[in-house]
Amino acid sequence: MPTGEERPTFHETHALGAWLYEQQKFPQEYIQALMGHADEKMTKHYQEGHNEKKIEYFEVGAELAF
Repeated sequence: MPTGEERPTFHETHALGAWLYEQQKFPQEYIQALMGHADEKMTKHYQEGHNEKKIEYFEVGAELAF
């Protein structure tokens, strides 16, 4: 892992897992049970926000010799 980057938290990986199951068309009830949630609203909360795309631009040098 590159220096300066933090590892994802349990909740971040938990949320990603819920979203991935949703993308594979697993029933919401199955995902909810898998995550151990008593309330469907909590499962939906974990599944939100993964479709948002963020474009990051970095200035880099090609270091080519001409």
